[in-house]
This record gives sequence, structure tokens and C-alpha cells, in this order.
Amino acid sequence: MEMVLLLREENEMKAEGRRVCEEQRRRDELEAREARYQTEKIEAEERRRQDKLEREDRTRRDREDARARMQELAMLIGALTKST
Repeated sequence: MEMVLLLREENEMKAEGRRVCEEQRRRDELEAREARYQTEKIEAEERRRQDKLEREDRTRRDREDARARMQELAMLIGALTKST
């Protein structure tokens, strides 16, 4: 009878050990998932920031190009009006 009680106690201890390991694994997975989420969130924010900077740079260059074309046209028009 004592042997049966010892075996039962040993089985309960093993089961408790497995439960503890499983709970730890779940916590670790949750932490890893949260870390991935935070990393992806930071990366997405950085991509949005870079995209915004690129759009602003492209807009600035387009304005500069348009201004240069307008100056060329003004010079051409000025040259044409002087020559007539």
C-alpha cells in the first residue's frame, strides 16, 4: 500500500512539473509574440517615416524642377519679345 502511495505522489509531482513547464512555455510564447508585434510596429513606423521623407524630398525636387522650367520659359519669352 505504501508503494502505491509513493507511486501516486511521484506521478502527481511529475504532472505538476509538466504543468509548470507548459505554463512557462505559454508565457514564453506570449512574450515572444508580443516582442515580434512590437518589432513589427516599430519597423512599420520607420517605413512610414521613410516614405514620408521620400515623398517630401520628391515634392521638393518637383517644385525645384518646375521653378527651373518656368525660369527657362520666362527667359525664352523675354528673348522672343526683345527680338521682335
